[in-house]
Amino acid sequence: MRVLLLFATIGFAMPAYAVKVGDVLPKVAVQDEGGKTVQPWSGKQTLINFWATWCDACKVELKEMEAEVKKLPSDRQVVFVSLDKEPKKAKDYFTKEFKAQSPMLTSLYYDASFSMADTLGVESFPMTLVVDGSGKVIKVQDGFKPGTGSTEALFEALKKPAK
Repeated sequence: MRVLLLFATIGFAMPAYAVKVGDVLPKVAVQDEGGKTVQPWSGKQTLINFWATWCDACKVELKEMEAEVKKLPSDRQVVFVSLDKEPKKAKDYFTKEFKAQSPMLTSLYYDASFSMADTLGVESFPMTLVVDGSGKVIKVQDGFKPGTGSTEALFEALKKPAK
């Protein structure tokens, strides 16, 4: 009986909202390295990637993304949102994995409380959104499978002119 009750409770705890193409991001924010609340995607076409150090697929995807980030025009940007409970873990991982000159290091933000992730209905990791300068979602990708071209498809969507 307890198992069934627990299952039912988990079922009802699922987010009622899941961000989709065409939505405009609600007023959500993340924290920068200094702990300041920011919206780093405002005004620019942006790829927002939700990841965590405990997610193996996330780590593989981040490595694939590094090469693409280096090719971006200056009017586009990438924001990596760590969902680690301890932001230091994410910072240490980025510092270890990416070279000092990598643009990846300046694109790291934190959502340790899952505030933004919960608001947007992020249920799988990694999850990536591409939004235009006004915050309108133009692409959503749940999860990641290496070698499928999904990383390239995300960056192609990011590079396309906003409509």
